[in-house]
Amino acid sequence: MSTETISTRRSFLKAGAVLAAPMAAPAVAAIGGDPELAAHEDRAAIRVLHQAWLRDINSGRKVARTRAGETVRRITADHEGAAESIDITGDGHRAAGRFDCAVEIETALSQETTLEQMAHAQGEGFVRRTERRTVAADYVKTRYGWTIARVEFATA
Repeated sequence: MSTETISTRRSFLKAGAVLAAPMAAPAVAAIGGDPELAAHEDRAAIRVLHQAWLRDINSGRKVARTRAGETVRRITADHEGAAESIDITGDGHRAAGRFDCAVEIETALSQETTLEQMAHAQGEGFVRRTERRTVAADYVKTRYGWTIARVEFATA
């Protein structure tokens, strides 16, 4: 191994450290107490949490229900709706988010008639429909990060 190769590697590592320093600055500023930066980072963390929750609902790993007890099967963004909003309280420990979505809702059929009983026997005892809804969620910040405290599907 030549001296020139070692020098090149060292210069590469030094250049990497110089380039990485500006990316570390926001984390240092958040520790220093910049409230705007902290709120921006909290909103980003809430978006990540919300997206993970959506993936869990859409994949069937989690079940969500409307106030009427109907099962939510799929949630997709409603691009014609209002822009998402995430409001964080002054103390930074609670937040409220509103997201306009298209929600696929499944309603179980009763088994009062023969036709409904047959549908249930064949695994088709429900009706699905898609509605525009607003997902209103409350979040709480714990020492481990943000968690979802409550989710409601309001009619848009």
